[in-house]
Order: sequence, then C-alpha cells, then structure tokens
Amino acid sequence: MKALIVLALSYAAMAAVSLSMARHQEQVYGKAFPAMALRLGGWALLAVALVPAIAAWGTSVGILAWLGFLTFAALAIGLQMTYAPQPVRWTAPAVALLGAVGWVLA
Repeated sequence: MKALIVLALSYAAMAAVSLSMARHQEQVYGKAFPAMALRLGGWALLAVALVPAIAAWGTSVGILAWLGFLTFAALAIGLQMTYAPQPVRWTAPAVALLGAVGWVLA
C-alpha cells in the first residue's frame, strides 16, 4: 500500500513539474501561462512523497525506493506527455488525491 502511495505522489509531482514548462502547457492547455506555483507545488510534492517512503522502509531503503518510484513516475509522465498529453489535466490531480487519501487512511 505504501508503495502505491509513494508512486501516486511521485506521479503527481512529476506531472506538476512537467506542466510548469511552457512547451507542455501548450500541449495540454493550448496556451502558456506563468507557472511558478506548479513548479513549487511539484517540488513540494516530491518532498511529501519522500515522507511515506521513509516511514515505510526506514531512511536508507526509503530514500532508495523513493528514487526508484521517481524514475517510474518520470517515465510514466514522459510517455503520457508524448502520446496522450491531454488527459494529464485530470489524471495528475486524481492520482494526487488518491495518494493523499491513501496516505491518510494507511
């Protein structure tokens, strides 16, 4: 369960960081806009995703697992932004919500 929570939060964080770039904003929303909040939110979610990893597996293994989940999340966002960028506008918030709810319930 903790693995899915870390993966969900990592996916949402990578989506926010990628959507802070003008190129990806144009792909998803059709226009670019100032996105400092997305960039800061993405970095904050990256830090938040580290907390359940450390809580589940300890410091050393938790950080290593977190880095692995970040890799998978970046791959998933990269593939989604390449082949189907439009659904990111609803998949990222939905996955972030599921990760947060799962973390609260666990």
